Amino acid sequence: MKTAKLLLLIAAATLAVACTNKKEKMHCRIEGTVPDSTYTMMLLAPFGSDLRVDACDSIPVVDGKFSFDLYVDEITPYELISMEEHDRGTWFTCDFFAEEGTVNATFYHFKKENKRPTLKSESPTNKHFLQYDSVENSIIDPLEEEGDSLDRNGLRYSPRAMELEELFYAAKDNATKYKAQQEMNALVESGEAFTPEYLAYQEKYEKAIEKCNKHTDDFIKSDRSLVGLYILQCQAMYSRDSSKDSLFIALFNEVYQPLFPKHSLSKKMETWVQSRGIVVGGRYIDFTAPALDGTLHTLSKEIAGKIALIDLWASWCGSCRRTSMSMIPVYEAYKDKGFTIVGVARENNSEDMKLAIERDGYPWLNLLELKDENKIWEKYGVDNSGGRTVLVNSNGTILAVSPTATEVEQILQKMLGGK
Repeated sequence: MKTAKLLLLIAAATLAVACTNKKEKMHCRIEGTVPDSTYTMMLLAPFGSDLRVDACDSIPVVDGKFSFDLYVDEITPYELISMEEHDRGTWFTCDFFAEEGTVNATFYHFKKENKRPTLKSESPTNKHFLQYDSVENSIIDPLEEEGDSLDRNGLRYSPRAMELEELFYAAKDNATKYKAQQEMNALVESGEAFTPEYLAYQEKYEKAIEKCNKHTDDFIKSDRSLVGLYILQCQAMYSRDSSKDSLFIALFNEVYQPLFPKHSLSKKMETWVQSRGIVVGGRYIDFTAPALDGTLHTLSKEIAGKIALIDLWASWCGSCRRTSMSMIPVYEAYKDKGFTIVGVARENNSEDMKLAIERDGYPWLNLLELKDENKIWEKYGVDNSGGRTVLVNSNGTILAVSPTATEVEQILQKMLGGK
């Protein structure tokens, strides 16, 4: 009986601590609906998560509805995704800010409606975010509906392009598929793949995108809230226009970082700024990570005095592994002449890394980045990617980013001599 009473007291004390902790946090109530019974689970993760390796919450869908109580220490953005769509490899996210209050998300059938989820909330940060988003929606949504109409009426592709598309999907051999794809690519390049109606639509769409981009630039320049910092970070992380990097860095350093110095969004943005230095002529970023046996290794110590290839890869990234395997002959030829390779695998579990090494036969030191615990991919600017290779000289200066094996060998021949 004494043991039972003691256990009850411990349980009560634990519950009291848990309740106290929850009271100290902000409570965000998440509610939503999905289109049909094929949607069984929702995935909830902090903004910028890569669900291939990062942890997330799973929310079951019951009778087309789901709900979840999220407790957070700070107002911060989250992403809500259908598990079924994520598993298919194409999905829409419902983005919102976790803060005190309720958010309501409505998801639509991805294939039937091809429509982004809609969000409703009366909490202040989300209302501000929705105001920003509504401007872009008012510009883009009508055009997306027009594009869908062209597709429904068979007015996207020219007759020849439609023939090639049918040929590609009907072909049973790779040679026929390849030939059809090559001709289709040539038609797309010349503009002959599309109808005059669709070309006119594309021109309108491109102008609309320019208008949206101007709206976003104006917003991040003038806004002084977490929403502005979030939009700035989205632009920095996902924009393919590197000429804007200096603008994003200046806005962060001069405006947003002083306003939110300790916020997780600022910490993430600081890492992004650091990652801009991973260019030829820049310096590599040092880190410490474990090998499969648990022994910690510091990169700078492993590559000191050598030309080194830092190989960021993952067992689930086929192109990364092909790149790594292509480096094996180069490594064997130059490993005794002052060249080395240090691999780092981005994994959910160590067993996948171990099996990949055994199968591919990497002869160099490989370290483990488990569930992004060291943020190495963020630091190297490839946080939504399988990996990247960076070649550095003996002083730590970057010689090449994502070089091929042939390019690495050419550099080594010049710096270390022939085989």
